[in-house]
Order: sequence, then structure tokens, then C-alpha cells
Amino acid sequence: MASMPRMKSKTDIDAALAALERRLQALCSELPAERVLEAFTDETRRLTRDVPPEHEAYVEDRVHRLLADAGLIADDSPTG
Repeated sequence: MASMPRMKSKTDIDAALAALERRLQALCSELPAERVLEAFTDETRRLTRDVPPEHEAYVEDRVHRLLADAGLIADDSPTG
């Protein structure tokens, strides 16, 4: 996945999260289950390092939801 441009708006962030979701689906089909989480973590770093502070909690929640929905982590979020 190419480096993402600096995100300034929630629209930019949502577009990046949608791409990240597609990437997670691809990783799940390409890699053994035990390697998906590690590979996805690397992909996620590219997104999270460019998120403005006011959107960090939103992104963390969405990434958590992606991982839980994929069955890669337990859903221990308050909204889960």
C-alpha cells in the first residue's frame, strides 16, 4: 500500500479507512491467519501516523472494529 497523503478532514480519513478495510480483506485471503494481524498492523501505521489529534480516537475505534469484524481480535470495545 502506498504512503497516504496527510489527512486533514474526516472525509480523507474515511476514504483511507475504506482502503484499509479493502486491504485487510485482501490480506485475509492472501496470508495465513497468524500473519494477517502483523501485516495489517504495518498497513495501519501508515494511516495512524498522519491522523490529526482530534480524529485519533475515531480512527482507533474504526481500526479496532475492522479487526474485530475480521475475527482477528476480541471485541472488547465499549461500543461492541
